[in-house]
Amino acid sequence: MPGSETCKQSKSQRRQISTRRGPTRDTAHANVLQAKANVEAAEINLGYTQVMAPFDGVVTARKVSVGELVGGDQPNQLSTIVQLHPIWVWFIISERDVQSMRAALDEHNQTVAQLINKVPVEVEAQTETGYPHKGVLDYINPSVDPSTGTLQVRGSFQNIGNALLPGYFVRVRVPLHPKSALIVPETALATYQGGRYVLLVNRDNVVEQRHVQLGQSVGQMRIIESGLAPTDRVVVAGIQNAIPGQKVNPEKQTSEVTTTDALAPR
Repeated sequence: MPGSETCKQSKSQRRQISTRRGPTRDTAHANVLQAKANVEAAEINLGYTQVMAPFDGVVTARKVSVGELVGGDQPNQLSTIVQLHPIWVWFIISERDVQSMRAALDEHNQTVAQLINKVPVEVEAQTETGYPHKGVLDYINPSVDPSTGTLQVRGSFQNIGNALLPGYFVRVRVPLHPKSALIVPETALATYQGGRYVLLVNRDNVVEQRHVQLGQSVGQMRIIESGLAPTDRVVVAGIQNAIPGQKVNPEKQTSEVTTTDALAPR
């Protein structure tokens, strides 16, 4: 029938048109994807023309001049950014102090992790006194350096007024508050071949020499970890007149920070 023959021809033509359009559509789609990739690559390359700092700081003198060609086969250092807020102070503590601190933490049922951002750290520059810069302990190395027997820790400071600069050598103090401690003036300590010692006055007012183990400094005082008892009387003045084995007539002195009797022989 003429009508059926026309219908068959129309279907055949549609199939031919669809077949011809298939490769053209895929090619156009691939071109669109390639164009998008080119745009993304151009955006990345444009981003290389701007150097964004990961933190706020002060830029040092530039290494290259404006208009110079940089990049290529080898990277070029343009400048250096120095962070001042906050500023970090790195310092080390001895293995002996680490063990003492861990023992103190165990007594209070505390862990090292609980010290982070809670323990105060104080520093002073070479020309300063009184440790005016206050910060907190924000990092503790998990391992002790076996070559030096020390543990590295870090304090974080807001550094208001840029009083501290990178590269400074500073004195660091970490205030700890033991339950009790025996403290004597630094001037009462002497040195001999066996270590450090102090002079005592016994019950018979006779001078004795006593070897002691020193702890941390507390201002002009020094904590005595072992070698003294709370009832011992330590010679703190007139030491040149105190000779071991000699009987003296001591005068008692008082101090607000020492827990031992401070004595000065006449």
